Amino acid sequence: MIASPDLAELQRTATRAQQHGASAFADTPFYEQIARSYQQGAEWLFCANMEQIIAQNVQAANGKSELPSGMGDVRYLTMEHRELGGKTESRADLMFAAERQGVASWLAAPASMGSLEFVSPEASMVTSAVIKNPRTIMEEFFKMIGSGDANFTQRLNEFQSKTGVNVLNDITAPLGGEVTMAFDGPMLPTPRWKLIFEVYDPASLQSTIAKLVDSFNREPSAGKHALQLTQRLVGSRTYYVIRSPGNTATEMDYTFVDNYLVAAPDMGTISRAIQSREAGYTLAHSSGFQALLPNDGYTNFSAIFYHNLGPVVGPLAAQLKASGALTRQQQQSVDALTANSAPGLIYAYGEPDRIVVATNSGFMGFDLGTLLTMGDNGPFLPQMFLGGAISHSTLPTQ
Repeated sequence: MIASPDLAELQRTATRAQQHGASAFADTPFYEQIARSYQQGAEWLFCANMEQIIAQNVQAANGKSELPSGMGDVRYLTMEHRELGGKTESRADLMFAAERQGVASWLAAPASMGSLEFVSPEASMVTSAVIKNPRTIMEEFFKMIGSGDANFTQRLNEFQSKTGVNVLNDITAPLGGEVTMAFDGPMLPTPRWKLIFEVYDPASLQSTIAKLVDSFNREPSAGKHALQLTQRLVGSRTYYVIRSPGNTATEMDYTFVDNYLVAAPDMGTISRAIQSREAGYTLAHSSGFQALLPNDGYTNFSAIFYHNLGPVVGPLAAQLKASGALTRQQQQSVDALTANSAPGLIYAYGEPDRIVVATNSGFMGFDLGTLLTMGDNGPFLPQMFLGGAISHSTLPTQ
């Protein structure tokens, strides 16, 4: 079956299919890529020639849209779903014509994620990534902004002069290439979040934080929202607390552990994270997490997104249903949400000339194919990476 929103294109395709002899398409690199995917076996397969899509849409935009740095080398996008060893796997490959550059290179090669050691098996949602040198990323980011804003450099210099903080030297230089954010613990009444950054120079970063707090408090608009930065020694460990006396509900605590900054809304959450790490009671070592790993058992990734919303969704759903305020249709929706709240893991690999995203599960009942095609009138993944260069016109695929 052949389908197209363009009748003329459909007629041309039907004519080509009826012609005898070798097809010119069969001699193209794009066809070779599709054939390789078929040879590996797939229940369904989606392939897009991103080179053509980019060329057509950039031309149609008449130069009004520019690709993010490095995204002009995008070549092909494939999405496939198959069953391997009794496990289903959904996989998306974004391939480049050369080694990843610019924005496309910000995701680093797969590596061990030590920051995950601060996350317990009770976490409901976790995202973690390894990135290339943060200073290099910021330099490229500044260059991108400056290319479209002639006043950016002046405003950046004004900010640095006012705060006494050099963004590249004082903020990004002390940082490593690993970051994790997690919701780990009760969500009510206050979500127990965690932020973990790899830090190579804690003393320098702490000095920068103090300067930023002082600079904020010097602003006339700070008023009752002025911040206090204090420290507290617990045992041999120093905890830092940032809070606003005018807003007691706002607080961030943090400390430095080995080469990591661990931040949370209170010291208790940080203390439990450290204790869990020391005891080996971590998400990465839990049986539930291990069961979600890829079939090859490979444990190094460039990025992951883990979710286990059942313990969160279940009690909330029970309260909503017990309130009697839901219609029958709303109750059915809540039941469906609860039924699809099993744990899941989506993982990504930053390879030299491609980015691979895969999962053995999904998210809240959606598989990877559904998640990657939830964009506005077109696949989400191309729009996410290529931004305004992809218009709402139909994406040519094979």
